[in-house]
Amino acid sequence: MRVLQLCHKIPFPPTDGGSIAMHQITEGLQKEGFSIKVIAMNLKGSKVCPDEIPSDYLEKTGFEAQDIDTRVKPFKAFLNLFTRQSYNVTRFFSKEMEQRLERVLLEEQFDIIQLEGLYLTPYIPVIRKFSPAKLIYRSHNIEHFIWERLANTARNPLKRWYLKLLAARLKKYELQVIHQVDGLVAISPIDLSFFQANGFSHPSVVIPVTMPRLDNYEGSPEVLPGTVFHIGSMDWRPNQEGIEWFLEKVWPLVAKQAPEMKFFLAGKRLSPGFYKYASESVIVAGEVPSAIEFIADKQVMAVPLLSGGGMRVKIIEGMAAAKTIVSTRIGAEGIGCIDGQHIFIADEPEKMAGIIVECYRYQEKAKTVASNALAFVEKNFSPNSVMPRLISFYRSFYSD
Repeated sequence: MRVLQLCHKIPFPPTDGGSIAMHQITEGLQKEGFSIKVIAMNLKGSKVCPDEIPSDYLEKTGFEAQDIDTRVKPFKAFLNLFTRQSYNVTRFFSKEMEQRLERVLLEEQFDIIQLEGLYLTPYIPVIRKFSPAKLIYRSHNIEHFIWERLANTARNPLKRWYLKLLAARLKKYELQVIHQVDGLVAISPIDLSFFQANGFSHPSVVIPVTMPRLDNYEGSPEVLPGTVFHIGSMDWRPNQEGIEWFLEKVWPLVAKQAPEMKFFLAGKRLSPGFYKYASESVIVAGEVPSAIEFIADKQVMAVPLLSGGGMRVKIIEGMAAAKTIVSTRIGAEGIGCIDGQHIFIADEPEKMAGIIVECYRYQEKAKTVASNALAFVEKNFSPNSVMPRLISFYRSFYSD
């Protein structure tokens, strides 16, 4: 079976939640003998040089990238107010990308074409015109949920109004376009339930992010008690919002109770504004060469999301590395973990700070939760447990 995987950004190297989620599919299908081709948008502002991608990956995936500028343009955003279109979506349409797809679809045949997220859906018309392949939509998030939550937490009334407008248009688009595909691969049961409740009746399946065990690599250092960390794509607005809240509302309470504890912040495209929080107890590392090496000697992963949707891949990654996770309820959505057994959940600053300090003072309790989390990931998110379901789903379209 031949699969074309269309990605909203370059999925290699797999260093953030989105790229990990896409690359795990690529890798899993290849291991099962599928022929797969990857075409990705190369986003201006976070561009990846194709020359930096390993040649074996390029060869195995027939990789192609199309440069596209999706950055917000104030004038275009203003003009968009007088239309009914979703500006979030229209930013991802490129005539050059459309032409590239037309060329590839005329030259090559595919059985399955998988759209990695909502921002590939503007290309459905050209795909339908030039390919008979079954079109699968992979829901990374329910995108309008993110914008609704951002609007709800916005303090500025004008900003809140604008975010609500974006969310409303995005919701309308999302609920219309989902009916134009042949199948849905949802990243979490929450996503699947939402679309089914809104009339989606085509074949569907839940395929979470897969994650191999990460705590047993050679040379793993000893974990340092009292160390807390966050790592993620810091150009993603929910991450920015959540970390600002954590540093302003939560960490001062931790530092007051246990001044010897330290918080480490790392992530791609970290805004210079976050360096103002640097202190003796807050280490702002910025972008790091290896996420696994960064988290290896640290104890507690903080995931203080106040908005967002889908599934937080970094939590799965943290669990696979046997870290103790402290998250908001929104951060833990869609994973199915149990508070106090696999993870600690807190939505209030006082409660989150108290849990973090307890993880330092009661090491065995924190270790038990981390151990439970590792077993939970191995059972529910390992490639061996997940990939057979996706393969069976693909083949069901051609079983007749």
